[in-house]
Amino acid sequence: MEQDSEFLLLSSIKDLTARQRDISQRDLARAINLSLGMTNVLLKRLSQKGFILIQKISSRNVTYALTPEGMNEVAGRTYRYLKRTMKTVVTYKEAVVTIAREARSRGFDSLALLGRSDIDFIIEYAAQAAGLEYLQLEKAAEIPGNSFVFVSENHEGKASVPEARTVNIYDLLSGEA
Repeated sequence: MEQDSEFLLLSSIKDLTARQRDISQRDLARAINLSLGMTNVLLKRLSQKGFILIQKISSRNVTYALTPEGMNEVAGRTYRYLKRTMKTVVTYKEAVVTIAREARSRGFDSLALLGRSDIDFIIEYAAQAAGLEYLQLEKAAEIPGNSFVFVSENHEGKASVPEARTVNIYDLLSGEA
């Protein structure tokens, strides 16, 4: 949690100083949704690590800036985050493609997504890769009889589709599918 807060603070300093010259500790606390006291602790720690410069402008005003080391830290953490995210997307893609191919081999002719999903692009890709028609639907009543169904992690209500024809995306994302 602390590492995430440090990253958020570094990123906020970078973003806010790009838009405005002076930023206050209060602005930073608001931007990262932390208390003023915790923001102060993190600012001191980041300064000690050499990631930010704290300059006193007047008796009441202080300004913050990222050092080159701070910029490298933001870039490195961003790179590692993107790398982890891409690995996760590939893992989900492989799982969904496998499910789609199994659905095709079981005789389904379409892959339906019930509701909106953050991974709808993966499901659409999997349908195409498996030679299935892709359908995005809002209501369970719209599902054709020969469709394998992914129930969105955002879908509210119970889908009236036999369990043998469905995968709940929430379960897939949490590793329970």
